Amino acid sequence: MTTSPLSRLPSPFPAEAEHQAAEHDDQALDADQLAALHRARDTGEAAAAWVRSLASRQANEPHALVLERAAEAIERASHQEVIPGGDGELTEELRYSLAADVLLGATHTATLPDLAPGERIPLVAVCALAAAMPSCVLGDLPRELTLLADELDAATTAGRAATTATGSAG
Repeated sequence: MTTSPLSRLPSPFPAEAEHQAAEHDDQALDADQLAALHRARDTGEAAAAWVRSLASRQANEPHALVLERAAEAIERASHQEVIPGGDGELTEELRYSLAADVLLGATHTATLPDLAPGERIPLVAVCALAAAMPSCVLGDLPRELTLLADELDAATTAGRAATTATGSAG
């Protein structure tokens, strides 16, 4: 039995993802697939870091928690959920955390999250792009995942530029 190429990815998988990867370890990944997986992981981590910076500047803790959950979901959807041989589906929890209503923050607060106008569209974009990543395992993984990762990188860059331009950096 060969060792799964996914085991060479530096960040650890949760137990359920390790089990799923082990079930498919006989499916050797080629260099393009590995490059796409690394690109998705790296851009997901960068996007999550930006969303965490948005969370860190929230005066309203419930809004900060919503953004923190979105950041965690971005990381998971761009890494642990993109496992060749997977079902391409997001869990209900991830789908909820990556929904566009992240712009509204926590319910019943009578306030909105502290977001600059130029941060809102990139925030929705990074959530939507991350949510689409797991479905790539059902198609042409290298091509589709690389496209989504490139767009995720562009959305994160736009969001960071808006954060910097408004002086809102956390």
